[in-house]
Order: sequence, then C-alpha cells, then structure tokens
Amino acid sequence: MTEVDFLIEDKLREQIISAYPNHGILGEERESINPDADFVWVLDPIDGTYSFSKGVPLFGNLIGLNYKGKPMYGFLRLPMINDTWISGDCKQTYINGQVLKTKAFSGMNDSLILTTDQQTLTNSPIYKHWQKAINLGATARTWGDCYGYYLLCLGEADLMVDTGLKPFDILPLIPILRGAGMRIEQLGDKEDYSEIMAGKKEIFDAII
Repeated sequence: MTEVDFLIEDKLREQIISAYPNHGILGEERESINPDADFVWVLDPIDGTYSFSKGVPLFGNLIGLNYKGKPMYGFLRLPMINDTWISGDCKQTYINGQVLKTKAFSGMNDSLILTTDQQTLTNSPIYKHWQKAINLGATARTWGDCYGYYLLCLGEADLMVDTGLKPFDILPLIPILRGAGMRIEQLGDKEDYSEIMAGKKEIFDAII
C-alpha cells in the first residue's frame, strides 16, 4: 500500500458518507463501516498497487455496490489507459458511457489467458484448467489485476484466473463481468470469489 491508496479511499469514503449516510463501506485500507447494511460500498483505491509503485500503468480504481451481500454494480477506472472507465450492473456493461460490444471467441489457438501472478496458481484448484488451456493452444500472460479483467470484458482476452483474492479485489468486477456476458466459476472450498475463473463460454467448454 502507498500513501496515495489512503488518500483516494479517504476521499471516496467522505463522498459516500455525505451522500448515503446509512450505507456501509468495505474498503481495503480502513476499517469497515456499517458492514451489515443492505447497501455496502466496496472500495479498492488502487487495484494493482505493486504496478503503481513500480511505474507500470496497468492499475485502476475499483468501486462496487453490494445489496444484501450480492454484487449489483461495479465501476473500474484506468487512469493511465486513456483515463478509460468501464461499469456494469450484471445485465449490461458500458465503456466510457457507451454499451460495450465484446469481441467474440475465435478458437483456442487464438485465445489469450491471463492471471495476476502465475506462481500462485501451482497449488490452486485452478492450475489444472490453466495448464489445459495452454496445452490446447492458448497464449498465457500475466497482464493481471483489474487490467486483465478489463481486457477480458473487451474480448481481447478469453479467460482470467486469480487465486487468493480479497473482497475488494474482485466484488466490484463481478457485475461488470456478468454484464459483458462472461461466465464466472468459483473454485476451492469457499464461495467468496477468492478463487475465480472468468471468461467466455467457449473456453470453459474446452477446458472443463
């Protein structure tokens, strides 16, 4: 974490509390506020802090809204990628305010699969699916964090896998992914999106 993480989250919290005093807040950098409220905002001020700290531009701001524990709205801003923003409500996804049209799947040999950290996958229940996709011809890269999910929603990537996620890493992205038509599978013992595969239906059909 950096000082900027705290500054961004504090500003977001200030605005939420001012506009919605009865809502809850779950943020990465500060203690939760009213976590049992019907509406709870989920904040990751800088998703990809390591990239940010190293001058890599593949980081973003994540804001989500849960209703009774279920992700219902998500927002992602990529300040260094033409200040692009993408949002979704589980039914539709928008990019810079326009309806997003996702690029179709074009086959395993042309597919791109992504993860944030390939080393962490080895002991994960996801690893066998990751390896099978590679064996079937997919190209693997570690263009991860929120930028990987952004490429997935565009359709430039076909599968994104992650392990060891915390709520603020992924909950704001769930409505965006669903609105873009992506299939989401939770693996492991807990259904908390900590072990996740998200991607196009066709690639799931091929590897599972």
